[in-house]
Amino acid sequence: MANVVFRKLSGLVGALACAGLLAACGGGGGNPGVSSTDPDPLTPKAASVIVSSSSNTIAASGVDGTEVTITAIVKDSGNQAVPGATVLFKTTAGTISNSGAVTDSTGTVSEKLSVKGVTVDGVAQPTKLQIKISAGVKGVENVSSNTITVETV
Repeated sequence: MANVVFRKLSGLVGALACAGLLAACGGGGGNPGVSSTDPDPLTPKAASVIVSSSSNTIAASGVDGTEVTITAIVKDSGNQAVPGATVLFKTTAGTISNSGAVTDSTGTVSEKLSVKGVTVDGVAQPTKLQIKISAGVKGVENVSSNTITVETV
């Protein structure tokens, strides 16, 4: 009889020990691969943005259909394309159709520059206006970018 009681108690003690070990392991969920001090591995590792335009001039009239295509190519430090990066265009005048678009599998995004409604010093649709355009990547600091100029004619 004592042997039966001993086996039951030892089984119970073993089960409690296993439960204690499992509870000590945590299992709190979350992503074990990311800590508060490590960068998110899903953040694009962009190092540079190369900006270009389909033309170095744009009609000052701003009439629909006179927009210029602005293209940005995002690359990492190894000169490889960075897909999935959110590109933020900066311009000194006019509007970019979708600043905040995401790069495709080749690290490229293209948008339209419009000067519709641009007024400088009270002059509507001025000619010879030098519009400077550059770009950055959302969530990534110190990304180098060239600056291009498009002039209104």
